[in-house]
Amino acid sequence: MQETSPISISSQNLPLSLPQNAGAGSVPNASVRCSHLTRTGRPCQLPVMDATSGLCFRHAGLRVPKKDPEDLSDDLLRELTEFHSAYEVNEFLARLLFLLVRNRISPKRAGVLTYIAAQLLHSLGLVRLVEKDEKNEPVEIILDGPRPNRD
Repeated sequence: MQETSPISISSQNLPLSLPQNAGAGSVPNASVRCSHLTRTGRPCQLPVMDATSGLCFRHAGLRVPKKDPEDLSDDLLRELTEFHSAYEVNEFLARLLFLLVRNRISPKRAGVLTYIAAQLLHSLGLVRLVEKDEKNEPVEIILDGPRPNRD
């Protein structure tokens, strides 16, 4: 009788055929693959995470309805009616910063509002120039400076 050690494996212990999904080049069953199709009609290769929808984690997340953003107009625009001065734009940006730090507004949304505020701030100077030109005030040149000493 042959004695086998627990570490040694004989050919009698090996299965006659490999399982269907064994091996590096195996293709997963279609029932466990995501049912999402790309624009070209190619199926997604990721495994299904949600059995009810038949979608992987990536495509199941795309179908979740997005929550409407919270109305932050009271926090941002309190006592601000119109942006006619740099002070008012600065006040708006400070409130926006506090909301961002408190994680009540997304960084993307805060970036868009900051860009709009920067455009408003830039346009304030242009509006002042146009208003000054509309008044047609003559340019006043004052020539009462001290004369040079030519001794």
